Amino acid sequence: MSLYSLNFYGQGAVEGVVRDVVSGESLIGVNIVYEPGKGVVSDIDGHYSIELENGSYTLTISYVGYITQTQTVKINNKTITLNIDLKNVTLSEVEVVGDLARSRETPVAFSTVSPVQLQEELASQEIPMILNSTPGVYATQQGGGDGDARINIRGFSQRNVAVMIDGLPVNDMENGWVYWSNWFGLDLVTRTIQVQRGLGASKLALPSIGGTMNIITAGIEQKRKISIKQEVGDKGYLRTSVGFTSGQLKGGWGITAAGSFKRGNGWVDRTFTKGWFYYLKVDKKL
Repeated sequence: MSLYSLNFYGQGAVEGVVRDVVSGESLIGVNIVYEPGKGVVSDIDGHYSIELENGSYTLTISYVGYITQTQTVKINNKTITLNIDLKNVTLSEVEVVGDLARSRETPVAFSTVSPVQLQEELASQEIPMILNSTPGVYATQQGGGDGDARINIRGFSQRNVAVMIDGLPVNDMENGWVYWSNWFGLDLVTRTIQVQRGLGASKLALPSIGGTMNIITAGIEQKRKISIKQEVGDKGYLRTSVGFTSGQLKGGWGITAAGSFKRGNGWVDRTFTKGWFYYLKVDKKL
């Protein structure tokens, strides 16, 4: 006695090509999974083909750098054509900004000028002059005229020193020079000054072979403060300055502003100066 059992299964297939939705190029090595642990990979032409028994299936299409897709197909003794267009994964830009070097954490030679030192030593001098007490730094008034201050770090002139305010370069884009006469009232809102000696890695300030000087102004991390400063000197020198720091306001906003007026004769003949300075910064804590 013999028994025979015959089983008949309906069968079909799904096939197609996987492409980039923007360029239209075929994608090689795309994973198309129809069951856990079961699937195929697209070939060199982006083509794939899967033979399946009749029924409904959910295809998961994944590829590195592209958004994973799912497609539902129903097999019924036929070959289904399913072309797939994948979209690129758009990565949001991440920018890391560091404005302060930290002792024992930053592997560079740097010095920091504190706010107390600024108030006690700067007086009516231009900002670079306070750095004469910093190792490796030499500053001079040169011709004695307004804005004639110059700074050298380890023998390099300020053309080769990246001077920044809150991380933004202020060197002339053509010759690298710094015109200190443009910044004579900034001391009222200056929180600290950091000087890095040696080659810098700033991607914004190019001439940083000799070093980097970063002037950090007060911001939302400071308490609310209003400063008024009146200076009088020989040769008719007069300077009036006003500074304001709001601290952190509602919504994480903050305002820092400064204004200054000065006039007078320099200690060299024919170096009369008269000018206005203003500075405004709006920042937000994220």
